[in-house]
Amino acid sequence: MKKHLLLITLAVFISTFLVGQTPMTSKGDSIAIIQLENDWAKAMVKKDFKVFNQLLAIDFLYTENEKMYTRDEVLQSVMSTAETIFKAYNEDMQVRVFDNTGIVTGWLIVVGKGADVGFKRKYRFTDIWFNNNGNWQLIAAQDYLMPL
Repeated sequence: MKKHLLLITLAVFISTFLVGQTPMTSKGDSIAIIQLENDWAKAMVKKDFKVFNQLLAIDFLYTENEKMYTRDEVLQSVMSTAETIFKAYNEDMQVRVFDNTGIVTGWLIVVGKGADVGFKRKYRFTDIWFNNNGNWQLIAAQDYLMPL
């Protein structure tokens, strides 16, 4: 009897834990996060510091391939005049929302020119957003630059 009761208790605990880990998909949150991802891409073209500053959390960390960057390093990079971005857009984004955290995967395509050489870059990305009192901010991001 004790063994049976222990198994039932364990099953209830595990099922409660697993239910707590299921994505709590909110269509409104998913739409908002996709809009923010698209705002980021548009801000790349315009070099819109205000948008970048609003979207990045204070302790934001970014990983591209083998390197890690702080928020300030990312802001410096996106505002740099070394490259001109003509077009930036996202493809195939998927959003999963867990309570106040959103995870987005997709492709970012960037077309531009740097040092008189044109480029087209395709990044596979994973972005992690956090909703702090109704304000979504990017807290971590990872990109892989796909060789073309």
